Amino acid sequence: MKKNYLIAASFFAFLSSKAIAQDTLVYESFNYQAFYDAMQIDIPSGTTIDPLWYNFDGDGLADGSASGDRPNEWYAVQPFSDVDTTNNVAIGSNSWFDSPGMSDNWLITPSFTLRAHDTLFWRSAPSQTPRYLDGYKVKISTTDNDPGAFTTTLFTAAEMTGLGSDSTFSTYSFSTGFVHGQDGTYIDFATTSAPILHNGQLRPFSYPLDAYAGQTVFIAFHHSSFDDNLISIDDFMIRGTNMVTGISENKNEIGLNVFPNPSVDAAQVSYNLTSETSVVISIYDLTGKLISTENKGKQLSGRHFTSINTAALAKGYYTVTVNTEETVATSKMIVK
Repeated sequence: MKKNYLIAASFFAFLSSKAIAQDTLVYESFNYQAFYDAMQIDIPSGTTIDPLWYNFDGDGLADGSASGDRPNEWYAVQPFSDVDTTNNVAIGSNSWFDSPGMSDNWLITPSFTLRAHDTLFWRSAPSQTPRYLDGYKVKISTTDNDPGAFTTTLFTAAEMTGLGSDSTFSTYSFSTGFVHGQDGTYIDFATTSAPILHNGQLRPFSYPLDAYAGQTVFIAFHHSSFDDNLISIDDFMIRGTNMVTGISENKNEIGLNVFPNPSVDAAQVSYNLTSETSVVISIYDLTGKLISTENKGKQLSGRHFTSINTAALAKGYYTVTVNTEETVATSKMIVK
């Protein structure tokens, strides 16, 4: 079967004699049916090199939601927040069963040989928080893709372990790990009476993989949450930063990246903020004419993603510009 990931074809630059070139090893948006058709719904056999994604249900428990039709393994879901729903699909997993139990769902990537300074990026959101907040782990294997080989955990998202009585998180208890929404960001605050259930917005995360440079690895998203609801993952990416000379590019202090590039239907713009700042994203054509601009308002520090509907653009070359209060970064974009 065909690998369902996109490798950025080329990167363009201007204005200086030495720059940082962002190179994307793998990107998966989970938007397209082809991904789900190619995904293997079974336990991998523990091979050391494998081009396929694996997805399997280790708990065998039936859906307990009102609809009763959620698949047992990871499956395509609409994002839970209105902020994320435009032209977007994520991949989600269920922990709400007929009788209380622990989810044990695995989403395992193909094998990748990592380079120096590669970084793992992804976004995640729970369907609700603080009540019935789902947790998950991001794990890595340097041997094979058998679930037992994922003995190292890179990141842990906490789950709710004790019910509370309000929406402020203060009366709830959680397992060890990052608690979605506890800092008051990346959630849709509900307006109904208590118990208030906040929808989760897709929040960006990253983890440096420098320690695994030169090794062939597998990454797993392990949904292990007790009697909660839903978790979603989106925009999986491994990207590196290599110093190169002889390239003419502006100083890209925020790691601006456009991928896939060239694009046909849609492109993802990603950038990293080191502090809270106002952000404006603009697109110019080859003549310098402003095609569109989007004021993102104040954004917190961290990795951010936004989509460009390139299907609405004529074929050709464009410049994507990200303006912050401290810097301006630009990247060329090709629409085919």
